[in-house]
Amino acid sequence: MIGEVLTDQEARCHGLRARKKMRTRQALRAAALERARAQGPDAFTVEEICADVDVAPRTFFNHFPSKDAVLFDWDAGSLEELAAEVRDRPETAPLAAATAVLGEVAEALTTSPIWHGQLELLRTHPELSARIAHVGRTVEQTVARALAERDGAPVPGVTHLVAAAGAMAVLQVTVSAWLGDPHGRDARRVHDEVLATARDAFAALPARG
Repeated sequence: MIGEVLTDQEARCHGLRARKKMRTRQALRAAALERARAQGPDAFTVEEICADVDVAPRTFFNHFPSKDAVLFDWDAGSLEELAAEVRDRPETAPLAAATAVLGEVAEALTTSPIWHGQLELLRTHPELSARIAHVGRTVEQTVARALAERDGAPVPGVTHLVAAAGAMAVLQVTVSAWLGDPHGRDARRVHDEVLATARDAFAALPARG
């Protein structure tokens, strides 16, 4: 499961106005998740969310295009920040750059109250899985495009697509393994272990022909 988060480090990198905007966005999302868990994902209204946060509906639509988007979707700014992180990674290999960035995402996700609220909502409303799957595809496509831009390519090639898909698969397995760990290990350590296992598995594949 992939969710949008704002880490302390990211917040420090933004100006006061941008931080205020992000906090408003997070407050709207938190209110929506609380309403969705209490009333059902389709029963609450934008007006109720805005009343909870004490903002006007216009403010809501400055952050989210629709009520459905508030529960899980990443906004354009967050996706661009993800792309910038991928483009700025020093690793030469696309897969190394992608897994490094998404390893940081895994760590941020598992320490985010917003993400845990999203997870709780999915547990009680598994029919929402399609929405989160759409978010995952969007994140994967963003990473692939950023890897292509990093290499000066006009569109993602096979190497970029494989790297983005592989990094996303490692992230998804990391989240699943982290959720199933009764000892609550650090997600970054779990990510490193999953990545090492994936690396060994691919290295063991016989050469074709």
